[in-house]
Amino acid sequence: MRSLRIRRRSVALGASTLALVGIGAAAWSATSAAAELPETTVAMTVEQAVVAPQAVPTARQIAMQQQAIRQAQFAYFTTESSRTRDLKGYEPSLYRGKYYRASVEKRRKCIVIRESEGRYTAINPTRKYRGAYQVSPELARGVTWMMLKEHKALLGEERAKRILEKLRKSPMNTWPRYWQDAAFSTIHNWEHTGAGAAHWAGGRWHC
Repeated sequence: MRSLRIRRRSVALGASTLALVGIGAAAWSATSAAAELPETTVAMTVEQAVVAPQAVPTARQIAMQQQAIRQAQFAYFTTESSRTRDLKGYEPSLYRGKYYRASVEKRRKCIVIRESEGRYTAINPTRKYRGAYQVSPELARGVTWMMLKEHKALLGEERAKRILEKLRKSPMNTWPRYWQDAAFSTIHNWEHTGAGAAHWAGGRWHC
């Protein structure tokens, strides 16, 4: 193996870093750091002197990074944002997924006001029915399984499983607004629009 003998006071070593800018953007930036070396004669092979180029991310890798960012942001929106943590009063549904129907929004508002007066923390006097939609514990647990498939795509499989498992173990009146809204639409429109409407057939007035 051929060796080169060189004399040096300092060598600047370049390093490239990959930075993802914003949602869905990838860009290359270069930074360099100087390494001060003692004044000595060193032996360096040709192979050691050649720095291998950094691999450029593929379109698939960039798309996966973008998806991961979207999923993390959506998880925050559904569990921690100020909108989902606001549990008082009627608001347009935070859930706008597969089972949401704009045509049902007027009825949903009526049910929220009738059942809980817009209080997402409401508990029935019997302590059985809970939340804005006054759902039983059995139905609340069941809907967490119904919502799983859709939210695997929206949140990522493992994150969706963790969030829904946590909800499954909690009474519905402690769920964030988004998840209570999602539960209502999923139950109400599961097989078709209005398929689960019978769950809210009774009450102080008809909706």
